[in-house]
Amino acid sequence: MGAKFHIINIYPMFHKYFIAIPAYNEEKHIEEGLISINEARKEALPDFSLENTFICLNGCTDNTEKIVKNVILKMPELKIKILSSEKGMNRALNKIIDNINKEFPIIKVDADAICSKKSFYILLHELKKFPQLQIVGGYPRALPYIGKHWKNPYKTALSRILDIRSNWPESQIAVNDVRLFHKIADISSQPEVTPIFEKKSRIYFHGRFYIMRDKKVWDVPPESIGDDTYLTISTYQRFGLNSIRIRYDAFCYYQPTTSFIAHWKTYKRIHHDLKTIFDITVFKNMQYLKSFEKMKLNWPYINTLSTKIKVYFLCYSIIKLLENFLFQLFPKYSDKLWTYKKKN
Repeated sequence: MGAKFHIINIYPMFHKYFIAIPAYNEEKHIEEGLISINEARKEALPDFSLENTFICLNGCTDNTEKIVKNVILKMPELKIKILSSEKGMNRALNKIIDNINKEFPIIKVDADAICSKKSFYILLHELKKFPQLQIVGGYPRALPYIGKHWKNPYKTALSRILDIRSNWPESQIAVNDVRLFHKIADISSQPEVTPIFEKKSRIYFHGRFYIMRDKKVWDVPPESIGDDTYLTISTYQRFGLNSIRIRYDAFCYYQPTTSFIAHWKTYKRIHHDLKTIFDITVFKNMQYLKSFEKMKLNWPYINTLSTKIKVYFLCYSIIKLLENFLFQLFPKYSDKLWTYKKKN
């Protein structure tokens, strides 16, 4: 809690890293995502060089593998290695970790995410700059809804409401004082957000896109729990309160949310994870984090935005209130929440 921070200004000219991508039925989006990853790889040169990209297919029943094999021919510089595992993101990530035999940083990216060009450079340099950091999270932003042939007005409105927070990172803050988790903000500001906001921001990183210092940071079991939830608590437990930071200028873009069911599934999992994580025996001594994980909408900030954006946030807040009520009313959780008939 009283950790001191030192900025390291001298970087080695050459450093390596891995990319880890779990993939389940991503034939629609994985090639576009890999193209963006290749652009981010180029931007990270010459300071950082890609060692390998591991793509673990977990229970795929579509053409994901065929598409990845075509990408291997088109972009050999990604150095893709295909692995396979049983269905489940954590099973896929554990398989990837088992195949990594060097202590280089590991960038985890969702298979349908689109990485911004500077994102790898930012995450890798942040790890080099602050040796205390074990995980640096990127910031996910929703892609605008386009539609297949024409824009569906209902889906357009729904995506703008359900994804509204992603375009306004300062719209959500911690309920309680979390400054002890964000001491780096005092000595190193970010271009996208103010230090005042960062010292009030969430203590969890986002699971869509993040970097680990090396494979020793990973200790997530293969069972059904979010890698971001488990790894956040575990990292604080092993490395201290200032071992995680989110870089709000390291973007990854995700597919827009155009379904109440998809939104329900995502936040039902998060609700379940946060409710049960401290019941795990190894985290019994981390109960004090419960009061720091709670979040709320930052209405003083939201009220400075346009009327249209404020209306979207109002609609979003009503939906979240209803979802939270239903989560309490129907607390049972099932892996079937993640059994998709088809991907969006």
